[in-house]
Amino acid sequence: MNTPELHTHTTERLNELLHCPETRRHFTAYGWVEGMPVVFAHRAELVEDVMGFVSVHGRAVVLVLTDAQTDALQLWHVTIPSPIFTRVPTLPSGTTLEELCVRHSENRITPFRVHFWAHSAALHQIPLYVSNDNHPADAQQSSDNR
Repeated sequence: MNTPELHTHTTERLNELLHCPETRRHFTAYGWVEGMPVVFAHRAELVEDVMGFVSVHGRAVVLVLTDAQTDALQLWHVTIPSPIFTRVPTLPSGTTLEELCVRHSENRITPFRVHFWAHSAALHQIPLYVSNDNHPADAQQSSDNR
């Protein structure tokens, strides 16, 4: 999470997306709000480490995942732990963000829990690609695949 080159490049890409009104409307449909905290992380980081940092904010965050090898970018909306979600068993120690996100990539909102949370939180992806030729997120996805 404290890799300056990750933050610089990824922050630039995120800022480009957020400066487009159409993309902002798209992100809003997936739970993003103006001023929402952003947490940057690598896919290989441990869920418990990153969720400890997420907890500090006391509110929902956008989790920005990057892959240094492919330069891929993923955005995830992470809620705060809440009794409104089904209390699920804690994730096994050593679970990476990549493993967590693969499990949750097909579901709109699915609860998960780390050992220091009394309640579950939910995680869902904010897609960067929407099948619409004029959508700015499409252009970002296309450039990501080059």
